[in-house]
Amino acid sequence: MSAVMKVTPTSAPLDLRGHLLVLPGAGGIANLGELCVDALITTYGLQRVAIVETRHLLPVAMVCAFGEGPITTAAELYQAPGVTLSVLQLRSGPVEGKRWALAKELLHWAHSVGVDQVLLLASCSAHVKSDADLREASPLRQLGSVSGLLPLGHGEPDLGCAPGSAGAARHLLRGSGLARPLLEAAAEPQSPSSFSPPSRVAPGVNCICGFTNEILDWRLPEQLVEAACQYLAQCAVPQQPLKRPLSWQLAQQAQIASPFDNAQLW
Repeated sequence: MSAVMKVTPTSAPLDLRGHLLVLPGAGGIANLGELCVDALITTYGLQRVAIVETRHLLPVAMVCAFGEGPITTAAELYQAPGVTLSVLQLRSGPVEGKRWALAKELLHWAHSVGVDQVLLLASCSAHVKSDADLREASPLRQLGSVSGLLPLGHGEPDLGCAPGSAGAARHLLRGSGLARPLLEAAAEPQSPSSFSPPSRVAPGVNCICGFTNEILDWRLPEQLVEAACQYLAQCAVPQQPLKRPLSWQLAQQAQIASPFDNAQLW
C-alpha cells in the first residue's frame, strides 16, 4: 500500500481480492460520476467499511450523505457481504497539481489489495461531440471494453488512435475530473494496471462516460447507472433496480434554488 494513502477499516478487516472496484471521475462536470456512485451505493445496499485518507485529496467532513449515520468524509470505501463489489466514493477533488499523483496512487493501491478490475463512472464535456455522436440517441460512451456501448471517438477518422483507447481519452475525455488521468496512468507501460483486459498484471480499467454540460439532464445519471448495473451483472454482481440517493434530490433542488440556498453535497 502507498506510504501516503491510509485505509482505515470501520469494523472487520478488509478483503478486496477478486473485487470489481467502482470509482467516480471525481471533480468532473456536474459531479456526474459522484452522483452515479451514490446511486450504486444505495441501489446495492452497500455499507461503509473503510475511511480513506491521502495527502493528494482535499479533506472534507459533512453530515451523512445518505441522511442518517456517521459523518461523511472525503473518501470512503463501501461493500456488501457476499458480493465481490467495492465502491470507493470520492467527495472532494485532488489537491492542485496532484491529479496524476492521486490517479497513480489509487491504481497502485487497487493492485496491492488484489482488485480484479476497475470501473470508472465519469462525465465528458458535450462540446467534444462529433457529427457521428450527434446522430446517436445514447449520450453514453465507453473506454476500454464495455460491451453494448459505443466507444468514445467512434466515427472520427482523423482521431489518430483507436476509439475507446487511452489516446481517445487524451484527445476527447474533457471535463471528466479524475477519470482521464486514471485511464492514462493505467495505459502507461510501467503501470501495474492495464487499461483494459487482458491485463498485464491487474487490475483492468474500464470507463463509462456521459456527454453533459453544467446543467445536468437528469435522464443521464439514470442511463449511466443502468449501464453500470448491466456491466456489473456481466461480472457476476446481480442486477438491482435503481434506488435514487439523497444526493440526487439535493442536486435537483440546487438547480432551481437561489445560490444562497444551495444544499447539494458538491
